[in-house]
Amino acid sequence: MENELGFISQMFDTLYLFPEELEDIEIPEEELEKEEEKVVEKADATEKTPAITPKKVIRKQLPTDYYGENKRHIVIFIEHSGVDIFRSKEFQLLLKILGALQLTLQEVAVINVLEQKDNLEALIKKLEPQYYLYFVNQNESPLSNEKIAKYIPTEIDGHQAVAADGLTKLLLDVDKKRELWMALKILFEL
Repeated sequence: MENELGFISQMFDTLYLFPEELEDIEIPEEELEKEEEKVVEKADATEKTPAITPKKVIRKQLPTDYYGENKRHIVIFIEHSGVDIFRSKEFQLLLKILGALQLTLQEVAVINVLEQKDNLEALIKKLEPQYYLYFVNQNESPLSNEKIAKYIPTEIDGHQAVAADGLTKLLLDVDKKRELWMALKILFEL
């Protein structure tokens, strides 16, 4: 029987023996001790493993009245009426414009004029802007109803500014994008 088990154990990775077959087989004490040591080592390793604690998730709250962190005090006015502004083509265009100016969303404050009509003055005082960028369809400033010339670096509401058409219009008009780029290069001295 031992010869048969030796042959079979070489053929298969795992060999299962039934209780009646175990009675005829003698296992040397050395092998039993090795197996017991392995079981003890596994138990020790399990005890040494530190308990897994869930990681704290820290979510940075975006301000609800504007997008960005305003590190460079550049305020951008947009008009967006859709639900998810971050996935819109218009917002992607704005990010490309910022990238061309070597700016990030953290350096600017983007205000959706349609959401903040009543809160604009208080918000502007809080943000302390140095520059304004207008991407609005109307020809007046949303702050003071002052007439604004588009695609020309100028002073609007007491700050250096460039006004352009809304982002939706800019998406489709290459010439207006070119005009905007020329005005932004002058404003930011690029």
